[in-house]
Amino acid sequence: MAHIDDLATPARRDFLKRFFHDIATPLSAVSLHLEGADRRVRRGIDPTESLTVARTELAKAFDLFDRGREFLLEDPEPAAPFDLDPVAAAAAAEHPGVRLEGATGASVIGGHRALAAALAALIVNAVEAAGAESVRVLLGREDGHVFARVENPGSLQTDNTDALFSPKSARRGKVWGMGLSRARVAAADAGGTLRIEQDGDRVVATLDLPEGPR
Repeated sequence: MAHIDDLATPARRDFLKRFFHDIATPLSAVSLHLEGADRRVRRGIDPTESLTVARTELAKAFDLFDRGREFLLEDPEPAAPFDLDPVAAAAAAEHPGVRLEGATGASVIGGHRALAAALAALIVNAVEAAGAESVRVLLGREDGHVFARVENPGSLQTDNTDALFSPKSARRGKVWGMGLSRARVAAADAGGTLRIEQDGDRVVATLDLPEGPR
């Protein structure tokens, strides 16, 4: 089980802040609509509409909790050096048609399982948005850093890209929101960053990590 010290990094504190805020939002709505249902009953009005909304919001809260519980309770993964290229190749191979270009030719130091899941999440998001044949994964190394850049045609449809890392933003597919939140934590734990941006007519997600020992 995760210890308090393991949750004390800035990235994990940010995840917890977002996670509990995003759970509190639907729970507040549940309370409001249950109060509304009670008022309707006392006035002799059918409370079905208010109760239906309350149930929907409660389901949202439980769904988010279930998706975050594994991350909050899992044992911390020790950081270790490993080659990023085969990890990226394996993640891309899960989606026939995804193009893998370049190579880092370097190792990184971090949680192997967490960073593999981070890359997988970025690729899944891109494939769900644009189809595998339209997705490119570019690997490279520059100035002591290695990067995996996942590109797909499309639009983010928001100027607030930080909101994409909110756990509750998982509106489509498997990993939007929670997957991106966990991926950013994995990157930060390894001393790197994860960013998503609009580049012309393409959406670009970049995992940037310090180069490890050769």
